[in-house]
Amino acid sequence: MHRGYPVLGRLRLTGLLGPEIPAHLREPFVLLTARHMRGQALIMFTGFLASLPLVLLATNTNAPLVVSFGLPGVIFILCITGIVVLRHRFDFVDGTRQAQQAIGSIWRLCLATAIMGSLWCVWSWAAAAPQDKLYFPAIMSLGALTLGYCLTAVRRVAVTTLLITMLPIAVALASTGEPMNLILAGCQMIAVAFQIFLINRHQSLLLEMVEAQAAAVQQARRDPLTGLANRRALMERFTALAERGEHVRLMVVDIDRFKAINDRFGHDMGDEVLRAFAQILSIHARGDICAARLGGEEFALLASCEALDPALALQLLGEIRGAYMPHGAQITASIGVADAFIHETEDWTALYGKADRALYRAKNDGRNRVETFAFDLEDERPAALPLSRSA
Repeated sequence: MHRGYPVLGRLRLTGLLGPEIPAHLREPFVLLTARHMRGQALIMFTGFLASLPLVLLATNTNAPLVVSFGLPGVIFILCITGIVVLRHRFDFVDGTRQAQQAIGSIWRLCLATAIMGSLWCVWSWAAAAPQDKLYFPAIMSLGALTLGYCLTAVRRVAVTTLLITMLPIAVALASTGEPMNLILAGCQMIAVAFQIFLINRHQSLLLEMVEAQAAAVQQARRDPLTGLANRRALMERFTALAERGEHVRLMVVDIDRFKAINDRFGHDMGDEVLRAFAQILSIHARGDICAARLGGEEFALLASCEALDPALALQLLGEIRGAYMPHGAQITASIGVADAFIHETEDWTALYGKADRALYRAKNDGRNRVETFAFDLEDERPAALPLSRSA
């Protein structure tokens, strides 16, 4: 076997392990499957409660009381417990931790139910008269396939309970050596294999749904023209920094005389310039630095002061001046810089106001320069710091 093609990969190709969940989708996948499984498990336990009277009617008079009434009684208690637990305990407000707890609780309840049901079936089948033996595997098969279907959201739960309910009676049937019992056991195993295939298919569909949701969320946070983060994503990053009480820095970057580019070359060419400009900013969107388009020709870089070095503003001026642009001419930019300690989302207005005032001064003082906000008590205007100089 090729070293780069492990046994795990071969098993996955056979469908035995189900779809592989990418790391970045595991949390939403767990939440979705837990919610899906919870709803289906409630239906399953309710259905089992409704079928228990029929099971009691099928009681084998030759079987001990523990089989005829004891095991169905335990299943009754497990079903009631499952309904109570799933209806009142889990609301998933705590995210994946509570979702995993719900999956674990359902798994334990289903395993116990499957074991009790399997014992009832095999024991009743063994004690039944020859003309009645066929009915118990049939009853168990219907219950097992229903159980497996209702638990398809979480593969390991569905497969283990399905095997526990179906495998013992299939082995018991095959052990008799009788042709019809062998045929029935074979049909049961084929049904199990088909059900596992459907479980894996269901998992794949859930994964596709999670991927589509993640893509939609990502798209909603991206500027469609440049591919940078949009204002919504920038505000989400700002809120996250505010919740940690960070000392943050904001750089507002504006293309100089962009209207002239649109007027001379047309808006389509202007869009190409915006994309090229955004590509320069995206190079610096590393680690915790968020690069976003605020609108028009105005962009921003946001991060903690530790992550966003103020010297980057001067570096950007040089990169922008030296970059090739689609319209064949040089462009420049003006940058306003401000920083502040923030504690709530509302602090954005003050921080952006400071950066915008610094940008306004950079424009008024000749463009192609950086200005860093410093509050001047005499004229309440942004004053130039040592960083602020014409590039």
